[in-house]
Amino acid sequence: MTSPTRIAMLDALFRRQEIDILLVQEVTYQVLNDFQGHTTQYNVGFNRRGTAIIARDGINLENIIVNPSGRAMAAKFRESWIINVYAPSCTAMKQKRERFFNSELPYLLTGETGHILLGGDFNCILEISDTTGGFTYSRALVELVHSLALRDTWQGNPTRNVYTHYSAPGATRIDGTYATRELLERKLGVEAIVAPFTDHLAVCLRISIDLPIMRMGRVLWKIDSAVITENACTEKLRTLWGQLQRQKGYFPDLIMWWD
Repeated sequence: MTSPTRIAMLDALFRRQEIDILLVQEVTYQVLNDFQGHTTQYNVGFNRRGTAIIARDGINLENIIVNPSGRAMAAKFRESWIINVYAPSCTAMKQKRERFFNSELPYLLTGETGHILLGGDFNCILEISDTTGGFTYSRALVELVHSLALRDTWQGNPTRNVYTHYSAPGATRIDGTYATRELLERKLGVEAIVAPFTDHLAVCLRISIDLPIMRMGRVLWKIDSAVITENACTEKLRTLWGQLQRQKGYFPDLIMWWD
């Protein structure tokens, strides 16, 4: 996310979807500070494969807990613990991923109780229906979800599977959220949303809360048409359009790609 263009896209997604709390993975630098009306908590870690939690002003996140690698962090919001995860990827990292779920992640919740929302990029799946290719299974994640009494918030259409990451080997739903029963009962909806600044789809979970969160309404922004006459801007648009054209294969249909 070091590119100003990608950061602007992330900001636009935040405002367009009216997101209150955003969990970000694979954070390499502290560059997400320019969102007006938001506060970012970081855990970049020693290997620069970190995490961050961005919260709208007025949302008070407390007791920020991080792990040394940067691959997980937790924050308390009212009576709930929100945990952001970026698990090690690829089959070769399976043992490291299992140690992450067995040892690193439980550390964030030592001695804590309450509602839990666990979300992020798990780089593995728990059900065969969540992939069209190889089955990257994690017994450690299954045991962790079970021990915390968490449930998958996704309730997809049985006639049409939805995936969050598309690649040459196949499509998978490696991004998601798990929640305790009390939070799941407050769920209003969950959907996968196209995020053009990354090769993953964003998972957007809506949960009702007891007290309202004050936010500003939508505003209209219009680009200065003189900008697109500049050669530098025109060249950037041409490059961006070429990148978008090459990404068609990552999406299930042209409508989602265009959006």
